Amino acid sequence: MIVLKGGKIFTGEEFIENGAIFIENGKIVKVLRRKRLPSNVEVIDLKGKYILPGFIDPHTHIGMRDEGAPRDYSDVNEATDPATPHIYAIDAYNPLDPAVEKALRNGVTTVFITPGSANPIGGIGSVIKLKKASISEIIVKKEAGLKMALGENPKLTYRERKSFPTTRMATAAVIREWFTKAQRYGEEKKRKEKDPKLENILKALRKEIPCRIHCHSVQDIETALRLREEFGFEMILEHASDAPLIADKLKGKVKGIVVGPLFGVSSKPESKNLSFENPARLSSHGIPIAITSDHPFNAIYYLNLYAAMSFKEGLDEITALKAITSTPAEFLGVSDRVGYIKKGYDADIVVFSGHPFDIMSRVEMVFIDGVRVV
Repeated sequence: MIVLKGGKIFTGEEFIENGAIFIENGKIVKVLRRKRLPSNVEVIDLKGKYILPGFIDPHTHIGMRDEGAPRDYSDVNEATDPATPHIYAIDAYNPLDPAVEKALRNGVTTVFITPGSANPIGGIGSVIKLKKASISEIIVKKEAGLKMALGENPKLTYRERKSFPTTRMATAAVIREWFTKAQRYGEEKKRKEKDPKLENILKALRKEIPCRIHCHSVQDIETALRLREEFGFEMILEHASDAPLIADKLKGKVKGIVVGPLFGVSSKPESKNLSFENPARLSSHGIPIAITSDHPFNAIYYLNLYAAMSFKEGLDEITALKAITSTPAEFLGVSDRVGYIKKGYDADIVVFSGHPFDIMSRVEMVFIDGVRVV
């Protein structure tokens, strides 16, 4: 048994001063607020440190386009068919992407990997841990969301190919067409054979997985709301630059919003309102938010700094910390295992020399499943 003693522990909900975390067989077996410890355990004294759940990035393409590789090396988008719900991001994941080690060294232990936004219906995203193991061993949840996209990305992708869809109207039509097919397919009592495309859309219709909808502008967010009303699926909005402008319409209709990437400047008109102020604006309306790097579009290894900048621009400290730990765990349907420092949870823990929002703080230790990896 290992005990992490002292320091300031963020549990995913609150801070505990000078507590103790007991780790055995890869799990957190207890978290105590007192210092008295048994004599037969290995104690790591973390006085003066900050201890947090391993960070979780809820929207990445890490391992799907290796850092430093040319653009045409990318496996992020299967831009040959506007409806590809049957493809899985995990089948493109390369654990030897240099970004994986860099992410780990900066406290990111779990990520959602997802197809890109070239297609109106893009495919299935998975939750994985960034540890050195076989692909089957790193998967936390293989089917964690159905990626969909509205707005400029699918438009521009297929306009270049001079094929359908080339407008926002047609993008929404593709989604309606395939979701209607899936509804009919689900009503069939006898099926000659399974259709892998429709099977995965059915999972969204049955609310087994959420729809993860890429959108930026008000018009695209409104389209997402109409599609949800028509088909009754659960949805999480990705990026949603203009969401603060219509936040009153979103509360209670979205599971949450994944905000980011936030560093840099907008590369297109539809994302001009993406800002470090957006997390605070959305949170003030009671909308759950998580923060993403959208790696490789922003570097995943600075995830804590994106939360820090959001804190600087008005997001409260606890909500900002939750936005890279417990809230993404909730969005991804893995909050029974990761995102918290609690009894029974996976021992995925990061130790900082100081507050994780201080640019001078450094990651000193990282544990995944109770094993020290940094």
